[in-house]
Amino acid sequence: QRGHTSMASAAAAAAFSALVRGPVPSARERCVLNSGIVSRAQAAKFDELRRGLLARYLGRTPSAVAAVSLLASRGAHVHNDHVAMRSFVDSRGQSGLTFLVDFFRAFGYAVRDPVLIPGLPVNATWLEPPEQTDWPKVFVSELRASELPAEAARIVHAHVDGVYARRAALLHQALACDAPASELLELLDTPPWNPTAVEEERVRAAGNAEPALANATEYAAWTLTHAHRINHLTILHNTLALDGVSRLSDLNALLRDAGLEFNPAGGEDGFTQGSRELRLQQSSTRADLVPHTFGCGAQRPVPCAFLELIHRHDGFDGFLGQNAKGIFSSTHRR
Repeated sequence: QRGHTSMASAAAAAAFSALVRGPVPSARERCVLNSGIVSRAQAAKFDELRRGLLARYLGRTPSAVAAVSLLASRGAHVHNDHVAMRSFVDSRGQSGLTFLVDFFRAFGYAVRDPVLIPGLPVNATWLEPPEQTDWPKVFVSELRASELPAEAARIVHAHVDGVYARRAALLHQALACDAPASELLELLDTPPWNPTAVEEERVRAAGNAEPALANATEYAAWTLTHAHRINHLTILHNTLALDGVSRLSDLNALLRDAGLEFNPAGGEDGFTQGSRELRLQQSSTRADLVPHTFGCGAQRPVPCAFLELIHRHDGFDGFLGQNAKGIFSSTHRR
């Protein structure tokens, strides 16, 4: 057991190194358009924060570790296109999306257009990093919990109501006091709520009774469990520079052959969402299962984070709602 843990830690460290120390593509290659300036001190703090978030993500996403390690071992240039985070709107209208947007704007990120997710009671947008950095884009979303089935909404509101007012105050204080990156890391990565196992089950079960809201209750159950942790990290196919992997479907096949389980989404290979004509193609793995201790003390494996792959055509810098809806399903329980 000790040897296995040591090997896993070494693999995660290698994947971390490939993601933060590899060649940095140009802003044009990364499809990044944000000429805003961030100070050297703020850049250093966010770099520390980003590394902390990345290390924790890799620690709970062995499939991402395996994929990044494989690609790096073949000489690929692995760049993180974007990360994603989820949140809620509570019964008072207080917004998790606003909390997340304010967090990243404090470090020079520019908020972009809203993204409409068809058939889901979800608000979403994305943020662009400053061109001078190698930071990822950030896709943020929030579930309008009041539109869930009544039992699920009641459970979510019981845990979430008032949290975002307190989080906003903590963020304001941390920024005003020049708090260390470690404090900001906990503000994002440590869930501010912890439901019981029965509550999580009831939220998911509410979707069985109202199938039109099943995707929404899956989103709710995941976010009640993991809150604002990185939901997924995304490898940019455009800049991999890997022989024999000219299409996103080639990258899917390479990683599937290595044992990664993909989210079936359709497309030419059964796993690719979007198209060349839409200027965006994406695919994703299924979320890794990790052990979780609920608020009641019960323990069981739950879907956690996953890996996305993306190809941007003709400089397309944003996101497509239909693709995002499919990507969300990577965390559904199976």
